[in-house]
Order: sequence, then C-alpha cells, then structure tokens
Amino acid sequence: MFSGFDGGIRLFAFEGQQQQFRELPAQSPVHIFGPVFKKQAAFMGGLAGVFLSPFLFEPLAEIVRNYAPSGARPSDWWTYHLVFWMLSFVWAIYFGVWAHRSEWGWFSTGDLKKKLLWILTLGTLLRLLVVVFIDIPPASDAKAYDLLAQELAQTGSFQDGGVSTAFRPVGYPAFLAGIYKVFGYHLFLPKLANVFFDFLSWLLLWRLFSRWKDERTALKALAIVVFFIPELYSTQYLLAEQLFVFLWVLSLYFWETGGTQKYRPFLSGAAFGLAALVRPVVLFWIGLPVLFDLFKKRRLAALALVLGVFAALGPWIYRNHQKFGIWGLSGHAGINFWLGAHPGATGSGYFPELEKYPFDASTQKEMDRNAWRLGWEFVKNHPWEYVRLGLIKEAMVFGFEHNFVFDLWELPTHGQLVWGIFGQAYWWILLFFATVKGARVLFNRQERAEMGSWLPFWTLLYWVAVHFFFVGASRYHHPVVPFFAYFAALTVLSRPKEENSGRTSS
Repeated sequence: MFSGFDGGIRLFAFEGQQQQFRELPAQSPVHIFGPVFKKQAAFMGGLAGVFLSPFLFEPLAEIVRNYAPSGARPSDWWTYHLVFWMLSFVWAIYFGVWAHRSEWGWFSTGDLKKKLLWILTLGTLLRLLVVVFIDIPPASDAKAYDLLAQELAQTGSFQDGGVSTAFRPVGYPAFLAGIYKVFGYHLFLPKLANVFFDFLSWLLLWRLFSRWKDERTALKALAIVVFFIPELYSTQYLLAEQLFVFLWVLSLYFWETGGTQKYRPFLSGAAFGLAALVRPVVLFWIGLPVLFDLFKKRRLAALALVLGVFAALGPWIYRNHQKFGIWGLSGHAGINFWLGAHPGATGSGYFPELEKYPFDASTQKEMDRNAWRLGWEFVKNHPWEYVRLGLIKEAMVFGFEHNFVFDLWELPTHGQLVWGIFGQAYWWILLFFATVKGARVLFNRQERAEMGSWLPFWTLLYWVAVHFFFVGASRYHHPVVPFFAYFAALTVLSRPKEENSGRTSS
C-alpha cells in the first residue's frame, strides 16, 4: 500500500545524499587516504614487520647453516649475527626510505615549545618504564663500577679488592658511591639517575641546537635523540654514558653562552674536567673550544676555560702521580692502547689474564708504561696491520648496536631481537643521514654556511680519530649521538617538502 510512497522517499533521500556529496570539498574523500594516512600506515606496517621478524630468525639461520660452504661454515654464534644483520639491514632500508619520503611539517608549525614538552614527557615516561620493569643485574664494566663504588662508599678510598687503584676512571664510581653513601645500596636509584641526566641533557641540547640553527631544527634533532631506541634500553645499565653526556653538554652550554660573562668559560672548563674524570677518552677534545676562542681573539675566555679544566682534574692527577707515579686520569689508557695494538688484537676490548701479559705488570705504573711501549713497537713494526685493526675498531664503534642481544651463546629471545633489530636499524639510518650531511659540508660552501656551528663537525671527527687508536665497542658512539642527530636534522629533515618545492619553483 505504501510501497510507492516509500520508494519516493528513498529516491528523494538518495538524491539528497548525492547533492551532499557534490557539495563536499573535492579533497575530503582523498584526505582519508592522503599522504598523512599513507605515512602512518607505512610506519605501522613496518612496526608490525619488525615484531614478526624474529619468527624468521631460526629458519634463516638454518638456510645459512645448510647452504654455506663446508669449509667456511660459520658457528652458530656467527650465524645468528649474520641473520641479525640481514634482518636489521632490511628494516633500515625500509624505515630509511620512509623517513626520506615523509613530510616533517609537524616539527615546523604550531607551538614548538608545547611540542617540545610532549616529546620530553613521552621520552621520560618510556625510560621510566624500562628502569621499572626491566631488571638486569650488573655485569662486565657495570659490575666493576658497582664494586668500586661500594668500596669507595664504605672506606672513603678508591680501592679495588682492598688495594688502592688508579686503573679505572674515578668519575662514575664516585657518583655511584655518593648515592650509596646517602641512600644506601639500591641499584634502582642509579638507573633513575640515568633518566634524570637524560632529561637534563635534552634541555641543554634544545638550547644548543636552537642556538646553532633554529627551533625547528632543534625540535627535530632532539626528537631523534629522545627516541633513539638504544638509549632507551641503556638506562637500565650502571654505565657512565648518561652522566658523561650531561657533563659534556653542560660544558658546551656554558662555553656557547659565555659571552662577556667570564665565569662561564671557567664553569665550562670545570664541567668538562668532571666529564673527563668519567670518560678520559674525551680529554684532548678541549683543544677544539680553546682553539676557537684563540681564533676569535677571546684570550681571557680561553684562559678561564683551561683554568676550569685544571681545577677539576688537577687534584686527581696529582693523587695518581703521588700514589702510582702516573701522570694521568687513570692507569688503563696504556692497556687499552696495547689491547688494540698487539699480535693477537681483534679490535675489541678483550681483556686477557694478567699473567699472560708479555710485559712487567707488577705495579700499575709499570703496567701502564710497558703497555704503551709494547703497543708503539707493534705499530712501528706492523703499520699496515695496525691500520687494518684501526678500521675494525671504527666498525665496532660506529657500525653496530647489537652487542647486548648476543651476550649469551644461545638464540636470543623474541623481545631481545625486536629491541635489537629496532636499535640497529635506527642507528644505521641515523648514521647514513648524518654521514651524508658531513660529506656535503666538506664539498659544498652553502652547506657549510647552513651548518650553524663547526663544533659538531669537528667533534665527530675527533671521536672517529680517537677510537682508531684504542679498542672498540658499540656503546662508545652513544656520547656523540646528539651530534649525529643534529646533522641528520639538517639533511632530509631540514625543512618540510612543501617548502623545498616552493623554494625550488621560486
């Protein structure tokens, strides 16, 4: 009875809907599947792929075992390494292309300081989750730092097994000892301090990046640092990186903002001296800001900087000389040099037993002096072999981010592999973009002008040079990740693509 009326209503409704669709902006349906959606979908697809990758790990390892030549068949440990590198490389290419093709306008529009707050908050929360829910007991260097700190807190003397020592740097054990002395022996507190030092370093880096370039570049570079996955899991370890980076960046901040305030160069030198007590490998870097000051004819600032360094380092150097006859911050520099320059050297920090040393190691002074002497003899007698070892050290320092995954000889867990693949892929992408910028800086005058400051460039060169001479390990590149991040932000992330096309067309 009402079928005709009902059909008329439906026809009228359909025509009304057609009219509504005709009145909608042309881009509205396209927006659902536009560039932003595609970017997010591609990222989520890659994320899912990384979580599924560990299921391919053992089948790929079996292929390597079955089809490798019998005379060159790798051990299980090396097979796992090869498979890990292959999977990491695939995802490094995937996310590298994704980063290169993506729009980055979010970092250049709106309230950048509010976005900075969101980035800092999320980065801090992620690190807190790591230190609260992941509990790994100290091992290797972390265990040595912990034992030294316990003795220092109990006796007030820097000892190793009850014997006074200058072998390791005092900075980080002294910091741990201060925590143990005040709050008691709780391993959670140093890990919480790692998160706190990360947060302080980010605030200082924001100021430095903004000063070198602008707030847009600073926000991008800082986001790379904050969400650098290996730094997330490194907060759970009792290692010196977080404290060292904070003191080093604090020194940079005081130096960059010194101006006419002469006390700031002194504070810069003092902060740097404390950083050198944590990681002595940075010691000769201080020549860079001193030379810059002298080049700019800021002689008083250069003098104040040097005085600050001596104020922080002088007492400890004097102590080491009086007790052990060593003019230095620690007694292990010679050993680290010899470990990278002897007939059995591999480029890593493998530490043989004391009785196997081919030189007098009866005292710390003799051990340090003889290690330097024997290392230099190897360099003079085998120069090309030493160059080969140096390149291996560079590969260990700047090539890998996976050592924690393969601490044991058995197959890593699913979670370890996910962390490891993410971390390795992230590092390779960052290394690639930063290296591209470094090469362009060398050969392009405009690129040099846009760099903002020469200090990040020379700092990276220093880090490359100094690790050619000593032993290598993947965590040794963590202190210069902020400089890599700054260069990467100046490369493909330097400005939104719509700005690039606008400038090109103009």
